Amino acid sequence: MLPKAAIFDLDGTLYNKRLLPLRLAYSQLLKGRLSYLVAERRARKSLKGRYFGDKEVFEDAFFNSFGKKGAREWYYDEYMPDMARVLKAHYEVDMRIAGILKDFRFNGVKTAVFSDYGFVRQKLEAIGFDIALADYLFEAPALGGLKPCREVFMKVCELMGVSPEECVMYGDRDDTDGAGAALAGMAFVNVGSMKG
Repeated sequence: MLPKAAIFDLDGTLYNKRLLPLRLAYSQLLKGRLSYLVAERRARKSLKGRYFGDKEVFEDAFFNSFGKKGAREWYYDEYMPDMARVLKAHYEVDMRIAGILKDFRFNGVKTAVFSDYGFVRQKLEAIGFDIALADYLFEAPALGGLKPCREVFMKVCELMGVSPEECVMYGDRDDTDGAGAALAGMAFVNVGSMKG
């Protein structure tokens, strides 16, 4: 039986992110911004799974935890555009996952892409993803927290007009995608287990 909704993580699910951290580190090293990337990784880890209620409160906590001047500007004006450029140069949509999305759409299942990062539309376009395959695009920070925060998963369901029990989450990480799905009460498929 088909679910009413299918939610897909972006990075590592809709494309194979092999070598992405190394490529991003190299791009920031060339710009003399590697310390910002290290601060971003540390901040993300410290706020993982915590709920802040809305985007503004989350972003204040996130960027303040960098301990670096201009963190917000670096993230939105440099890092996210760099990530989209790296994706466009080296990555493409996983056609197997795109096929699953097409099948769901054909059968009337609501579909969404749900990412822990911003720039979702730009990143999808960079990997050649057909935006028309997704009814919804969600960014966890805009919902007030990072995966596996139960509240952000619940907000995704609410905005899609479905209950968690009617959804299936597709992702590549048990500790974020899988844990958040479990906390919200939805099924989870680890795309790594689908290979072969």
